[in-house]
Parts: sequence; C-alpha cells; structure tokens
Amino acid sequence: MLPVLLAVLVIGCPKRAQLARPDNPGQGLDQALAALEARKFAEAEEKFTFLIFNFPGTRQAADAQFYLAETYFRKRDYIQAQTEYDFYLKSFPNGRFQEQATYKLGLCHFRSAPQSSRDQTSTLKAREILEEFLILYPDSELKPEVEDALADVKRQLTSQDFNIAHLYFKAGEFKSALVYYEYVAGKFPAEQWNGPDRLRLGICYQETDQPEKAKPILEEIAQGDYAPALKQQAGNRLGRMD
Repeated sequence: MLPVLLAVLVIGCPKRAQLARPDNPGQGLDQALAALEARKFAEAEEKFTFLIFNFPGTRQAADAQFYLAETYFRKRDYIQAQTEYDFYLKSFPNGRFQEQATYKLGLCHFRSAPQSSRDQTSTLKAREILEEFLILYPDSELKPEVEDALADVKRQLTSQDFNIAHLYFKAGEFKSALVYYEYVAGKFPAEQWNGPDRLRLGICYQETDQPEKAKPILEEIAQGDYAPALKQQAGNRLGRMD
C-alpha cells in the first residue's frame, strides 16, 4: 500500500519531483543558475532561497544572494531587486559581486523612480550610488555602463527644471524661464540639450536684451543639424537682430 501511495504522490506532484533538493551547495547553485538562464524565475527564486538558508556560510550561498537579486532584476521587479542587492552588499562585504551589485542597486533606484513625479528622492539616491561607484571602482570594467546610467539619471533630474522653464516660456515670462535654463546649463552640458530647449534659451536671451548671448545659440541652431522648423525659427530670430 505504501509504495502505491508514494507513486501517486510523485505522479500527482511533478513540481516536487522537478525541484529535488541538492546534495551540496555547488550542485544547488548550478541548478538555480540553470533555472535563471531558462527564465524560469519562480523556480530560480525558490532554488536560490533554499541555497541561502540551507548552506549558510558557503561561497555559493553568498553568490545565491546576488543571483536572487538578479532574478528580480530580470523580472523588472526593481523594488524587490533593490532590497536583495542592498542585502547582498551589506551581508557579504567581501563578496565577489560587489561591483555588479552596486551598479545594479543604482539602476534599481533609478528604474523604480516615478518618472513623471516631482518626487526625485529615488533618482537622487541612484545618482549618489552611481557616483560612489566611480569613486570606489575607478578602474572597473563596468565604468562605461555606470557613466551612461549616471548621464541618464542626471538627465531625468534636470527634466523637471526644463519643464518649469518651458511653462514660464509659454507664459511669456522670459526672465523666470531664463533662471531655470541657466540653472540647468550649470549642471547639464549644452551639447546634450534637445533642439527646442536650446532655441528657447536663445529666445530668452534675446527677449531679455542679451543679444551677445542669444546670437551664438541662434546661429548654432540655424546652421546646425536641427529640424527644419527649428532652423527656420532661429533664422527668423536672427533676422530681427540685424
């Protein structure tokens, strides 16, 4: 009777048979990584978690904590991934994935930030982490990726200032708009501005009687690789200055 019951349990619970527990941490990590690479996220999560709690103190358990964070990151669950990367960094200060975890933690803060919100707390935290990464790991192979991510973060942080400047510009409040545009210019290279904002900056200078600052910007747009409508507007503005 007992063999029959066991057979029924095995047949009726295929998932239990599939998720057989490993005999050692090395085997467990290999199985969990295979599930992650196959994008079987729920299975990978269970296997990494089992490894962490059942083989504490091993290198594989430390690695499993990092890969558990990776599992959430690949699922785009950035809030949970953020928690797991943070736990890895604090619990395994000598872990071999410290660089990757720091970079990914910064990305998690950035990607979980509400893009349209005025609350930039999470984005500011991302900037802090990524800037710290460049200090801690100046020769890291991840440096180009971190710098690209940091540029995206800074662009997001300035977007709110651009939006406010644009609102003042539309209202004809050119002096107020210029305050915000010049503030952004102090933080954000001119070559990374978009065409419309560059044009508005030039117009703000023109409308506030600063032709010496307006003219170079308008000439750049009129002669540069910009949309035809922007080039025409810049040319028209230049025509008023002759």
